[in-house]
Amino acid sequence: MGGRMGRHQRALQANFAKIPIETMNRRRLIALILPLVAISVGSLITGAYHPDRLQAKDDDEWTLRRMGELCTEEGVYFTGSGNCVNCHAPDPEGEALVDEYGNSVSPVQDWQATMMANSARDPFWQAKVDHEGLINPEHREAIENVCTACHAPQGFHEAHLTGTAGVNGYTMSDLMQDELGLDGVGCTGCHAIDDIGLAGRFNGDLPINPDHVAWGAFENPWDGLMSGQTGFIPAFGEHMRGSEVCASCHSLYTHTQDLEGEETGQVFFEQTTYLEWVNSAYNAENVQCQTCHMPLVEGGAIAATQPNWLFPQRFGRHHFVGGNAFMLKLMRDNAVLLNLSAAPSQFDSTISRTIHSLQRETALLHVRQLASAPEEWVFEVELENLVGHKFPSGYPARLAFLEFTLIGEKGDTLFQSGRWTSDVGIHGRDLGYEPHWDEISDPDQVQIYEMVLGDVAGQTTQVLERAAVVLKDNRLTPRGFSTMHPVHDTVQVGPMAALDLDFNRKDGNEGSGTDQIRYRIPATGADHTVQASVKLHYQAVPKRWVEALFEFSDESERIAAFESMYLDADRTPVVVATALGRGWSGFDPSVSSWKVAPNPVSNGQLMRLIPSNEALPQSIILLDARGRAIRELSTNEAFVGYAVQDLASGVYYVQLNFEEHSETIRWVKQ
Repeated sequence: MGGRMGRHQRALQANFAKIPIETMNRRRLIALILPLVAISVGSLITGAYHPDRLQAKDDDEWTLRRMGELCTEEGVYFTGSGNCVNCHAPDPEGEALVDEYGNSVSPVQDWQATMMANSARDPFWQAKVDHEGLINPEHREAIENVCTACHAPQGFHEAHLTGTAGVNGYTMSDLMQDELGLDGVGCTGCHAIDDIGLAGRFNGDLPINPDHVAWGAFENPWDGLMSGQTGFIPAFGEHMRGSEVCASCHSLYTHTQDLEGEETGQVFFEQTTYLEWVNSAYNAENVQCQTCHMPLVEGGAIAATQPNWLFPQRFGRHHFVGGNAFMLKLMRDNAVLLNLSAAPSQFDSTISRTIHSLQRETALLHVRQLASAPEEWVFEVELENLVGHKFPSGYPARLAFLEFTLIGEKGDTLFQSGRWTSDVGIHGRDLGYEPHWDEISDPDQVQIYEMVLGDVAGQTTQVLERAAVVLKDNRLTPRGFSTMHPVHDTVQVGPMAALDLDFNRKDGNEGSGTDQIRYRIPATGADHTVQASVKLHYQAVPKRWVEALFEFSDESERIAAFESMYLDADRTPVVVATALGRGWSGFDPSVSSWKVAPNPVSNGQLMRLIPSNEALPQSIILLDARGRAIRELSTNEAFVGYAVQDLASGVYYVQLNFEEHSETIRWVKQ
């Protein structure tokens, strides 16, 4: 213990020596003196952990080196995330910031490779801001000021609160020269938010604490070192556990411009993720944003590497997982060019969590055969949204689509809707936008769940300031979503989905968070049994959304840079959910048991099996009166009809063998 304390004591003293005494106010000076006095008398305080201290594993070594590149700027209201590393990086002793299995839960390490951490350096966002400014040059700086409020909150609010922002606000030019701004949604960008009217705020309008209070979810934080080393005083804030702290940057509106760039006086809600959660069952059930995006460590964790007498408390992992695996991969592959601090292994971890969340926690998919006449196949696909907001949600580029494939008895494709290839994208997608479908019968019809913006002329647009109407919004609503909720006028679905009687309704009840769609396909071949394969795909940055952006690549280095990265990236959609279903000719779900028809069977007639609404049998065996097997029938023979003129008159049986049971049907040959 003594050796460890000595090492940390030297680290502390080295850190304190770097702080100019003349710049300290009285509160900081007192906060510094107390820990020094405690160290001098041999207390249990341990000391700072230096980011250059290397761990044994190669990944840890690389990670810690990259942590040293985090922002260390100090502003009046904010401090860079690099100033939080000393106490919140992975613990080399393996005692603090670990879960019950010894895995790191370091908030810095987990946050560093997220979209939150890299929000200001996000090349798509930077390119899109340039695009909006090039479309409406008179509003360029105003647009940049709005966009930086959420993507660079520390730089934005520091500039506005200190009066250093220009006449037109905090611009992209300001951001590119501001390390605090380029720190993205840094530590103090969230922890400095006061609990003042949070639920009613929009567009990054954050109430920033003026007294260097760092709000957190710990009920009894200890301020022995933090205020001395960073100038921020830890304090418990109940609001840090609630969704309202996320509201302002996840509730965004624009002031609509006409095609000449003049304001119409209309406000258009571009992103409403928080309000979608408000209008959901999750709100009533106290399932907060943090429940999913910052999952708690089971059993809690020690929140800092010093002092060494801290004990485990309630601790939320700083995963901030969304659905944008595409941009995470793009940034990982261009980290040097983008000057990102996270190591590849950190990006890989965040990407893995993102894909896991998309595939395990986002949506359920079911497929079943409906009553089908011999000349057609009819299947119903049901989707169920599992998240606490619309899916997809957030930035309006995002979409999900269904791929439905009908496979014949020999494995050949009989029908396909929603095929995707890298050169075309979604096959069959209409040039303007694809309608919302309740029934599909043609391969050129495809179900796409998306938000489509329209300008003042009713034409589709990807220019956010020109958005005037919602041409389509059939994104899956969360469970509990109600047309009677007070915020429904802000988060309502688009006109086509609103007319779909089974959209967000099940058994006549609203709020199911589901949608049902039928696929009606002509049975043109000789197949009598088929398999329906359904996949739900997700895309964060579809090609169609960025094509208009790339038209300006000659006028913007940032657009040109993103275009190069985008074209080199793997744009394959993420498969969110899959489902398989079997079907057979003449299926009638109202039939509760398998039958033979006709019965009795006369010479010249075919003995045919009539299916029920249960699963297809694994085998079908023809038996004589003594129960001896005569032969095994294929499903095709049984459903089309089997010639029995070679059998003698008498009693026979058909044995149906299912996965967990068998059924026997008696029939008579005349």
